[in-house]
Amino acid sequence: MLKILNLPREVYKYLFSEDILQFSITKIPIWIIIVGLLLVILISLGGFLNLYYLNTSHKEIEKINEIIALTQTTQIDFGNQLALLYAMLLENDNEEYRKYFHKFSYQYTIVQNELFNLKLMLNEYPTIKQNMEQIVHYHKQFSELLIDEITQYKDNKISANDVYAIIKGKDQLTTDLLSKVCNDINIVSYDRIIKTKNRYFSFSIVAISGISIISLLLVLFILYIVKTEKQYLVSIGTQLSSYLPSQLVQMILRQQKQEIIPLQKKFITVCFTDIQGFTKLTDLSEAEIAANILNEYLTHMTTIAHKYNGTVDKFLGDGIMILFGAPYSMTPAIQVDNAINMAIEMQKVFQELYNFWKNELKHHSLHLRIGIHCGYATVGSFGPSDRLAFTAIGKVVNIASRLEQLCNEDSILISSEVKKLAPHITTTSVDTISIRGIEQPVEVYTIRCI
Repeated sequence: MLKILNLPREVYKYLFSEDILQFSITKIPIWIIIVGLLLVILISLGGFLNLYYLNTSHKEIEKINEIIALTQTTQIDFGNQLALLYAMLLENDNEEYRKYFHKFSYQYTIVQNELFNLKLMLNEYPTIKQNMEQIVHYHKQFSELLIDEITQYKDNKISANDVYAIIKGKDQLTTDLLSKVCNDINIVSYDRIIKTKNRYFSFSIVAISGISIISLLLVLFILYIVKTEKQYLVSIGTQLSSYLPSQLVQMILRQQKQEIIPLQKKFITVCFTDIQGFTKLTDLSEAEIAANILNEYLTHMTTIAHKYNGTVDKFLGDGIMILFGAPYSMTPAIQVDNAINMAIEMQKVFQELYNFWKNELKHHSLHLRIGIHCGYATVGSFGPSDRLAFTAIGKVVNIASRLEQLCNEDSILISSEVKKLAPHITTTSVDTISIRGIEQPVEVYTIRCI
């Protein structure tokens, strides 16, 4: 895109050097990337830990429910065992007694297996497991005692009251022990679930807070990048404006097309200015004095041109070529009005500058000449692909340049075409001149400013 700029290669190298681009969005410091990756990894790890603790909590709850269910089943089966015992003691028929006895023995085996499985499931609960081992041992002794007492009762060695006396209270003790195991499991499981839940919520809060902080930092970082990019573009625009017309720079920065100013025919107004006597001044005075005067003159004239929306096409030594209507379009009448008003103010400011320079100029005299013409010209980018320049070419430019050369001291010379578009402008003289290369004579008007 910047190929259309008439800049030396050294200027391009400076404008796009590492020092200039250090704040570019493509030049993010590596430490910011590393910190960002670490934060993302930490947040991801927090998320995985959340999932882990959530899954652990679910498994914990399932396991505890399974233990409680098995404990309750064991209580029921133990109650069934005792019921079979009571039925057996009350049975007088030997055949039925044997059936009850076998059922009682089978129920004993079931309860023992359940108690054993409970003990295995309570490996993660050492205290409860120890109580469970006592229950298993107690149940085994209690059942074996019952079997022994029942055998004696059958042999009429002891009475039913003796058997009742043996089991009295022991059945309730076993049931109470199993209930205590359930309560202990509930208490421990509640504590473990609360801890797991707290860990889950803690990591959730950390993860959410981390995401929020990173999102905020990301937004602030994006705003910072946008701000620095904007400052960078403004800086580039300011630097380019030192070499190019400000209107052209604005157009370049706002658009992205490679050829943003194609060649085209446009109605424009061209103005040439020149300091009469400046060449002689450079030969007879010190170089520093001439340079200071020229720079001060060009600065003031350029400011005035911008004030009236003029495009400073180029500097020609002590001369200036100014365009109206390119690159930004404006109506012919506005072009001419702006050009004439600009020229009048230039003459006024030049006289003020000349009075200020008199001490340095000594006996040298300087006078400003301005020529203005309007019409259709070819406007756009000219030159090789690596050194394009924006300008206008055609008869309009040649005539404007010739009018400036033929202009009287401290005057403005305009063509009849300009006069037609600005009839309200007061002129002091009318003349017809012949310009080499132009077939028809050109009618011109003089605007005296002193």
